[in-house]
Amino acid sequence: MKKYFLILLLFFLLCFTLTLSAQEILSIYFLDVGQGDSAIIVSPSEEVILIDSGPDEKIILNYLQNLGISHIDLLIATHDHDDHITGMDKIVDKYKSRAFIDPGIPHTSNAYERLLNSLQKNKITHLKNSAQKIEIGPMLFTILPSPYPAIEESKLNNNSVAMRLDFQIKQGDGSLFDNTLLVL
Repeated sequence: MKKYFLILLLFFLLCFTLTLSAQEILSIYFLDVGQGDSAIIVSPSEEVILIDSGPDEKIILNYLQNLGISHIDLLIATHDHDDHITGMDKIVDKYKSRAFIDPGIPHTSNAYERLLNSLQKNKITHLKNSAQKIEIGPMLFTILPSPYPAIEESKLNNNSVAMRLDFQIKQGDGSLFDNTLLVL
């Protein structure tokens, strides 16, 4: 009987330890949205970043709902071609992100106009694509500056938002360990 109790106790301790370890995991989901990809980043403390949408925003909206996401802290459009921002206005309307960043190069598409209107209507902070660091929970986004002057050939693609994501993990001794996880 004691043997079974000891095994059961070890099992619960292992599960508890795994639960504590899982709290330090950064989750990154890459979604095939048709012509391109979208990324959802969720920190252990539940900060959420969404990078790009796509031609069918329902894919992203369903995925966010299935993950139980209730908010977006930072919304990033790497550039403003329709295959990166279509439906982003609906995402903004539903999740009311705290901030939005894009290259800041005006585009004449209907999707871009709808996105700008949604950002304004929902009073979302529109950050300029400039050299800056954005700290969100345990994540640090280093936004690289746009080329100056802008690269004219394929202007939107070649002047996309470029960033680096560093994630801080607490080690057993309480010190922080930085990991570079994502460079776009």
